[in-house]
Amino acid sequence: FIFYSVLVGRAAMYSLFTMFCCYFAIIQGLIVTLMMLGFYKKALPALPVSIFLGVITYVLSRFFLEPLVMQMTTHLLMF
Repeated sequence: FIFYSVLVGRAAMYSLFTMFCCYFAIIQGLIVTLMMLGFYKKALPALPVSIFLGVITYVLSRFFLEPLVMQMTTHLLMF
């Protein structure tokens, strides 16, 4: 649980957008782990899926998605 709080805290130091992206990725990783637990019917490690999704989401949202959204909002473009 310490890694999750460090990841979300680090993301919050950059922006709220990145923080919420990481938070939802960690929750989705928890859901995927629980679904895999029900499918495989044996004990699984809890960390790998959530950590993988959290780190990938942090990198993508901070370096790719955040600049794209900021560029679009400064030029008043919408999807």
